Amino acid sequence: MTKLTLIRLCFWLYLAQTVVSEEDVKVGGELVLKLDKSTVSGNITSILWKHGKNKVAEWDKDFGNLEIYGAFINRTTLDSTTGELRISGLKKTDSGVYSVEFNSKLLDKTYKLSVIEAVPKPTITSSCKPDKTSCTLTCEGDTTDAEPVTYSWNVGGRAWEVSDKQRNVFKSDTGKSTNSYKYICKMSNAVSGEVSEPVGEVFGPEAFPKPTITSSCNANKTSCTLTCEGDTTDAERVTYSWKVGEGAWEVIGKQLTISKSDTGKSTNSYKYMCKMKNSAGEGEVSEPFGEVFGPEPSNIGAVFGVVCLFVAALVSLIVWLVWKKIKGYPQDTWIDILRKYCGGMCAKGSAGVQPEQGVTVPLTANTKTGEDGADKAGEGHGNGAGGLPGGVNEDQKHGV
Repeated sequence: MTKLTLIRLCFWLYLAQTVVSEEDVKVGGELVLKLDKSTVSGNITSILWKHGKNKVAEWDKDFGNLEIYGAFINRTTLDSTTGELRISGLKKTDSGVYSVEFNSKLLDKTYKLSVIEAVPKPTITSSCKPDKTSCTLTCEGDTTDAEPVTYSWNVGGRAWEVSDKQRNVFKSDTGKSTNSYKYICKMSNAVSGEVSEPVGEVFGPEAFPKPTITSSCNANKTSCTLTCEGDTTDAERVTYSWKVGEGAWEVIGKQLTISKSDTGKSTNSYKYMCKMKNSAGEGEVSEPFGEVFGPEPSNIGAVFGVVCLFVAALVSLIVWLVWKKIKGYPQDTWIDILRKYCGGMCAKGSAGVQPEQGVTVPLTANTKTGEDGADKAGEGHGNGAGGLPGGVNEDQKHGV
């Protein structure tokens, strides 16, 4: 047999050893290796565990003591009755193949250990095209010493799907103007698994339309609630602001309650406007909303009456002046006209008005002068006759 053939035979004999256990344990975990006593004949007189070629723990009945070696000191125990080996606080360097000798005989069964890090809690990042029609989601996390790692995705609450670290999504996935699904990714390896927080609004929140203001008032119209209405589907979270009259914009809420006493008037004459805002930007401003409590009672009727009265008085004055002109009384006073056309009856009692001829004047004594009314009346007629040349009286003067 050639030397090369002998080497090959030894190699295959080595591979023929039965690996009875392959274990993956996370860093900081614990390893327990148990033996099948059926593979051991007779009483156990010695036990030796090795990590590769290095000794881990050794017990010999003849010496009566237990030895722990190297990096395994203070974290390893060996049960001399069962041969069980227990190692705690596992490190990456503890990975490898473990073998055991019973009664100075090497058993064919070996144990392969892989110590790996637990996966971290992942986060989802996104990178989108400029037109926001498609995005690439990435399940991020430091997987150093945690490989191999498996990535899974949950889309919109459906079943988990094993996929790649990255996932492409499109607006058309939901048939809506935006992709409203929630995305979750999961990292897992042989010793752990962690899930990310849900991520939504992959393409950013939708911009909302121009809002409108609606109102709802109590029965006696003393208080009203204004609501800033608008379709905010896929546009949450929304901040509502209000502008009252000429005041500054204030972040208040979707609804605004107002009272008539807000302005100290019988009705609230302010103009109200609202607008909505989210992370996509500030939306349009609503149209101004006024007369919240309804229009004030109109004064048009009263004004119209006053105007009509004024016009009637003006027309009457003009007619009177024209009539005066036609009749030829440009110098007459209103008292003269009353005397002439009311027969003197309308002018009775007016200060300084003299009675007509032929009208009887009652005789009354003047307590101061002793003269009676007849004397005064005579004087009055004398004056009247003498006041016009040629004895022309007042009636003759005006051609009556």
